[in-house]
Amino acid sequence: MNRMIGLMLVVFITGCGSTGLNSEGASSKPADTSFYQHWVHSYEEQNGKKVPNIFRPKGSKEFAPSRFRMQLAFDPNGQCNYMFLSPVDAHQMRDCVYTKIGNTVYLYDNGGASLTHLAFTIQSVNKGEMRMSYGVAKPAVKDAKKKAKPE
Repeated sequence: MNRMIGLMLVVFITGCGSTGLNSEGASSKPADTSFYQHWVHSYEEQNGKKVPNIFRPKGSKEFAPSRFRMQLAFDPNGQCNYMFLSPVDAHQMRDCVYTKIGNTVYLYDNGGASLTHLAFTIQSVNKGEMRMSYGVAKPAVKDAKKKAKPE
C-alpha cells in the first residue's frame, strides 16, 4: 500500500511536467504540450533502422496494415494508454500511469508495477512527430562501500 502511495505521489509531482512558472509565480513561457497526445509507431519511416523509433499522431496519416503497431497515448495529468501485444493477436489498449522526467518516460501499470520494457527516452518531439529510443539510462549510483582513507 505504501509503495502505491509513493508511486502515485511521484507520478503526481513529475508526471504533470513543468508548470512554466518563474520564481515570482508568473508564467515564464508556455510549456511545450506536443508530447501529450496519442502516438502511433510509423516504423516504415525508419528505413530498416532500429532507432530512433518514429511515432506520428494518431489520425495524421493512413498507416499500412500491420499485425501489430505500437501506440502510446499520454495526457498532462499522468495518465496513459499503451497497445498491449497479446500472444493471441487480441491486441488492445491498456491503461497505465507515467512519470516524465526530462526526456525520460517511465510507465507503470495500474497496480504500480514498472513496465520497464516500455520505458523510453525522447530524442525529439513536436506536434507532428516523436523520435524516441526504448530503454533508459540507469541513474548513477555512488559506491557506498568505498573505504575511508586511514588517518
